[in-house]
Amino acid sequence: MMKILGKPSGNISIAMLMMVLAMVSGFTMTSMALKDIIGFQFEYESAQAQILLRSESLRGQAVLQKIGNVLIETPTTERSVEVVGSNLKKTFRIKSLLLPGGSFYSDETVVAGDQKQVVQVHSRVNTRTGIGQAAMGNQRRSLVRKYGVFTLETETFAKFMYFTDMEKDPNNEPVRFYGPDVLYGRVHSNDDIWIRNAGGGSNSGWPTFHGWVSTSGFIRVYPSGGHDFPQDTIFRGGLSEEYPYTVFPEEATTIRNRGTILGPASFDPKKIVFAEIDGPSCSALVGTILSPQNVYSDVYTNNSYPPGQGDPAWTNSYRVADTTWTYIGTSNSAGKSRYTFGKLWLKGNASGFQTYGCGDTLFVIGDITLRGTPKGTSPEKNKTDVVGLVSEKSIVIKYGYRHPVDSLRYHETSGPTTGNPLGGVWIYAAMAALGKGYDNAYADGVFTFEYQHPHPSTPDQRIGDQVYTRIDIHRRRFPQINYSWPPLLDYPWYNPLWPERAPYLERGYINIHGSVSQRRRGFVHRNYIDNDNPNDDGIWNQPLDLCGGSSSPSATQQQDPVLGFMMATRDYPGASGSGIGYQKNYHYDTRFYKISPIDFPEVNRRDEKPFAIVKWEVRSPRLIPNALI
Repeated sequence: MMKILGKPSGNISIAMLMMVLAMVSGFTMTSMALKDIIGFQFEYESAQAQILLRSESLRGQAVLQKIGNVLIETPTTERSVEVVGSNLKKTFRIKSLLLPGGSFYSDETVVAGDQKQVVQVHSRVNTRTGIGQAAMGNQRRSLVRKYGVFTLETETFAKFMYFTDMEKDPNNEPVRFYGPDVLYGRVHSNDDIWIRNAGGGSNSGWPTFHGWVSTSGFIRVYPSGGHDFPQDTIFRGGLSEEYPYTVFPEEATTIRNRGTILGPASFDPKKIVFAEIDGPSCSALVGTILSPQNVYSDVYTNNSYPPGQGDPAWTNSYRVADTTWTYIGTSNSAGKSRYTFGKLWLKGNASGFQTYGCGDTLFVIGDITLRGTPKGTSPEKNKTDVVGLVSEKSIVIKYGYRHPVDSLRYHETSGPTTGNPLGGVWIYAAMAALGKGYDNAYADGVFTFEYQHPHPSTPDQRIGDQVYTRIDIHRRRFPQINYSWPPLLDYPWYNPLWPERAPYLERGYINIHGSVSQRRRGFVHRNYIDNDNPNDDGIWNQPLDLCGGSSSPSATQQQDPVLGFMMATRDYPGASGSGIGYQKNYHYDTRFYKISPIDFPEVNRRDEKPFAIVKWEVRSPRLIPNALI
């Protein structure tokens, strides 16, 4: 080395080597710096594009909320966002495509089954170098491209555990929540919500709401209408007053448009559909109410009937309509909505997604359960079975019925208040009672129960070879015109299983895993005497909810003057309480936060249609639809 340095040529060689090393080092540093700059720009563009992609998805949602559902592919206008920095000029070009339907998983546990109520916002973001005209004329695109899919579902009334348009009963008295009422899930009313500290329950006499509660009015304490209540104790999931009004529809429009017909092809008030769900299938009979026939019954007033002695005091004349039944077969209901134009009687165990709607009253005649969920357990992990029930009038739990096949009496909606599962009726479904009575409050849609003011009646009797029927009509004037029917004896046919010597008062629990939406708050429990609608004279006028005297066992207890047996109202065996009807065992089906029954009524607010977010995902740009390229 010293010899090389001692020579002039060696110095030159060393100098040239040092120069080469300096140049290589400079190029290396420049390359590293350039790589950092390019990497920074790429990461910046990528992050910015991701933010814009998300905002574009939300813009698509806002467009949908104004226009409602889309039926065909609908592109949005392309927009440009310019970003200018000290060493950066970029234009981000953004566009979306609104698509109806599409398959998706709402989460790891639930597969959504109703694609008709799903909309997807497909969005893409491209970048170009430069801004303004320079960007427009520059055909070079950045390597950064982003593509995302935002899946939305039309928000339906299944999202509410409990929805009510009006909180007052048909007599204009507020129906109130009190101690025994415990609700889980979302609650909303377009009216003032009334609460009462009236004992019972486990919350010092107050009701308990575990989910978010909203009202377009205010919370009011019965009877004063004041606003003094322990809010945090009662409304544990939050409370919003003066919340935007939610439009409650009058028709099951989506089911009418998309559903398949169950029963007659048009409305006929003389037709009834009796349907039983069995897994994916539904078997049905159609009942035809025949023209009423004149019936004459001799009346004996001397406590001698049956069989009756002497000449009758007079003869009652009235009309009775019989019903004939025709089997119409079994059909597949899985993955469908079904529509019945008239009344629908329904029970069964369902598999798949099924929704049943009708243009008249829907009667629940027995349990409505899910094939994949044992009765008494939560359906939360059931990935395949969802049921919806929609009536354009009311949804009514039937007291009992005579089976069309064997003509036997069935009480399938009553049970004890003990045991596991609890007795009564089980309903695994989202329910909506849409009826709007306008000037007739009694015609508003409610979720309620049948036969709310029971009284005993004299059952048919066999004496020797003779069967005596309609005994009460053979003892009194009927129908009532100038003479009132006795207040403590059931008016003929008010009880759907009339006559009954000891009809049921307490009937167990209404066990719901689902949701309830209704036009007006319906009764699910009544007092023996209705203090809000007093009937001091004990008259019978059922359309106005005036149904005789007290229904209490002590008031109705009476001995038949001829046959000698005792008659009185009673609780269903094993049921307890001090009134008429059902206790509540309501649980929200939390799957409805993510999915809805097929064609279930959709939520509309006065200025928009809300959509529920299902999921947002970023996909490979190679999958961008041609309409977005």
